[in-house]
Amino acid sequence: MYRKILIPIAVALLATGRAALADLDVVTTTTDLAAIAEAVGGDHVEAFSLTPGTRDPHYAEAKPSMIRRVHRADLFLAVGADLEIGWLPAVLRAGRNADVLPGATGFLDLSTAARLLDVPSGPVSRAMGDVHPRGNPHYWLDPENGRLMARAIAARLALLDPDGAQAYADGLAAFEAGLDRKLPDWRAALTPLRGRPVVAYHTSFRYLSVAFGFNIVDLVEPKPGIAPTASHLNGLVARIAAQDIGLLIVEPYYERRSSQFLSDKTGIRVAVVPQSVGAEEGIKTYFDLFDGVVAALGAREGP
Repeated sequence: MYRKILIPIAVALLATGRAALADLDVVTTTTDLAAIAEAVGGDHVEAFSLTPGTRDPHYAEAKPSMIRRVHRADLFLAVGADLEIGWLPAVLRAGRNADVLPGATGFLDLSTAARLLDVPSGPVSRAMGDVHPRGNPHYWLDPENGRLMARAIAARLALLDPDGAQAYADGLAAFEAGLDRKLPDWRAALTPLRGRPVVAYHTSFRYLSVAFGFNIVDLVEPKPGIAPTASHLNGLVARIAAQDIGLLIVEPYYERRSSQFLSDKTGIRVAVVPQSVGAEEGIKTYFDLFDGVVAALGAREGP
C-alpha cells in the first residue's frame, strides 16, 4: 500500500522539479561564455563551462564528465578560432548529441560574432609557434567583443526557445547597459597606460591592449606557446632597459620564474592579470573580470 502511495508522489515531485529547472541547458568551453550566457539568459538557462577559469583552455583534456554534459545540452557555445581544437572535436563526437554538433542550431561558434585580430596573411606552420590560422582566439578580452558575443547568444537562445525571446532581449539590454556604465570607468582607470609600451607573457592580452590603448611590444615567449630561452630573456632585459618599459603582464596560470628574472634584472613591475571569469576568487561575472583586470594593472606604471 505504501508503495502505491509513494510512486505517484515521487512522479509528482520529479515533474515539479523538472518544471523548476532552466528552460535551456547551455554548455560552454570556457567560463567567460558561461558567464555571458547566464547574464543574458537569466533563470531561463543553466550554463556550465567544461573548463575552469584557472587553467589554459588550449590544453584541456576530454573527460567522461564533459561527454555527459554535452549529451544532454540544448546549446553548445565554443570560443572557436581553433582555441579548443586539441580536445573539443573528440568530446562532441563522444557526446552523441546531433543537436549540438557544428552546423546544427544548437552549436554556436562565438568567434564568428567577434572582431578577430592577428589573422595571418600567409601560410601558418608549427615553426611559427602557437599561431592560429583564423586569428587570435582571446577576443573576449575586448569588452566590445563581449557585447557582440552577448548579442549572438541572445539571438540563438531566442531561436531555440521562442517563448523566452522577450526575456533574452531584456537580459541582453541589461548586459549592454552594464557595459555602457562600466566602460568609461575602466578606460579612465587605465588612462595612464595609454600609448605606453608593455611586455606580455603570451598573446592572450592583445585584445585588451587594443581596447585600452597600450602597446604590447614584446613577449616573454620567443614565439607563442614556446617556452622562453635564456638568450631571449637576456634580449628582453636589454630592450626593457633601452625603451624604459615599466610593466610586464602575465596570466595567473603561467610560470613566474621568467617574469621574476626580468623584474630582478630591470625593476619592471609584474602584474598578474586575470584572463577569464573564475581566474581568481571573486571573479564570477564578465564585469568582475574587467574590474579584476583594472585592479591588477593599476593606475600607475613602473615598479
